Amino acid sequence: MSETPDEAVSRRRLGFLAGGSAIAATWFALWFFVLFPAAVLHLAGSDLRPPPGFTRWLGGGLIAIAHLLLVRPVRAFVLEGRGTHVPIAPPLLLVRSGFYTRVRNPMYSIYIAIALGEAILFRSAALLGYTAFLCGLAQWYVVTIEEPKLRRRFGEEYDRYCEQVGRWLPLPRRRI
Repeated sequence: MSETPDEAVSRRRLGFLAGGSAIAATWFALWFFVLFPAAVLHLAGSDLRPPPGFTRWLGGGLIAIAHLLLVRPVRAFVLEGRGTHVPIAPPLLLVRSGFYTRVRNPMYSIYIAIALGEAILFRSAALLGYTAFLCGLAQWYVVTIEEPKLRRRFGEEYDRYCEQVGRWLPLPRRRI
């Protein structure tokens, strides 16, 4: 059974979106979870090697689990949204599956978990401050830039979604 031209284009587009998402995720991780934290540690006079002990396992475990969890929402953007989490190739459809059924911004929450894992891994108050900075930056970006764009793009569908799903924390379940 051969594939139709539309199916071939769709398959190629999904491959392009998946590749673009992987490149963007790598770029983002390099800056926000390698270079900036290394600069913060350096400026704080800390060693760039994590100290031995339990925090190495706890922080490293949190970072590893967060990275594994990150695959699911990125995949949802490509397969369900037909786009990426990158603003230059935004999803064509509103993503409402998986983690997005409970919170509107699971990727930012996962990013915060990675930064917190680094603070634990290095036992660093400076990285804890960096994590707090990322929380504030995420809040500012989501409220002032991302949500207005989503409202313009998806209109009432997005408004209904916001009523049903919390920005950072799950909303209490409503009885119907």
